[in-house]
Amino acid sequence: MRNIKNGQNLAVSNKLVKGRYKLTKEEQNFIYLMISQIKKEDKDFYNYQIHIKDLENKELTQKNYQRYREFADTLMKKSLRIEDDKRILNTNWFSSLEYIKDTGYIYACFDPKLKPYFLELKQEFTQAKLPTLLQFNSKYSSRLYLLLKSEYDRQKNYKNNLFISYEVEYLHRNFEMPKSYIERYSKFKEMFLNTATDEINAKTELEINYTELKTGRKITSINFCISKKDKTEEQLKQEITTTETKSDFLPEGLHSKAIEVLCDDELDLQNHDIKHIFEHYKKEDVEDICIDLWNSWSNSKLISKQGFLRGKLKLLNKKKTENAEILFGFDEV
Repeated sequence: MRNIKNGQNLAVSNKLVKGRYKLTKEEQNFIYLMISQIKKEDKDFYNYQIHIKDLENKELTQKNYQRYREFADTLMKKSLRIEDDKRILNTNWFSSLEYIKDTGYIYACFDPKLKPYFLELKQEFTQAKLPTLLQFNSKYSSRLYLLLKSEYDRQKNYKNNLFISYEVEYLHRNFEMPKSYIERYSKFKEMFLNTATDEINAKTELEINYTELKTGRKITSINFCISKKDKTEEQLKQEITTTETKSDFLPEGLHSKAIEVLCDDELDLQNHDIKHIFEHYKKEDVEDICIDLWNSWSNSKLISKQGFLRGKLKLLNKKKTENAEILFGFDEV
């Protein structure tokens, strides 16, 4: 059985770094914590463990056992797609996730098909420090950091700036971005490009700048410029800040379907949106609305998930508050 140690590094194949998947920030950090337990000399996967306090210590969050168990159930269903010139692999992250009741422990085993992407890596892989990956506020920041770092590290002899371009459609697809990011470039730029590059520049050894490339009048590609900062490891450690996730603003005992809905990227809710909702409305009422939305999520007659949530909330009687209105971070649709 492996345990987590402070300051551990993790290493993953560049093919997996370029993989296509959709995870919450909490789920990504859970996976990073598991990967960090793999040693470079390992020839097979072990049964890895994580305790609720591991996530609390790393993310500075307070999670109850019930929510943690439901989180494990949801993660078991998440998949990823890895594609190269020879094949396309569709698989789950884990072959098993075992939650030990009332203990806060989860035992996990990665799917055997992922062995080539984690074990005995000799070339085309990326290394990163665990504390660096866990510090980001946005889930996209750690993924973009790994993607750009993989390109920069691959060209070790490149002493100056490295330029690498990605099509906007590629970033939409591989990062499994919500519909609002795809349909509105301004949202993609603000919530993905600017947020991720700002965080990477503030909290890592890399300096990232980008320019937008057009085909006709449409922006179709992003050209990233990657360089390395002259900062000591101690300076970088001091820049790591406390992070909060959406789940930190959810009340205890909230139904798992409500949690899934409120944390889904397609609703584009920010931390302050979640906070305001539960400051103004009763938990039970919000829960009922979210369950209704969850049940209607794939209904072709549902024009706007954001509009559904907004409309239902407006029908509720507000709890006593000094504020007159809820201010949502997403736009009216």
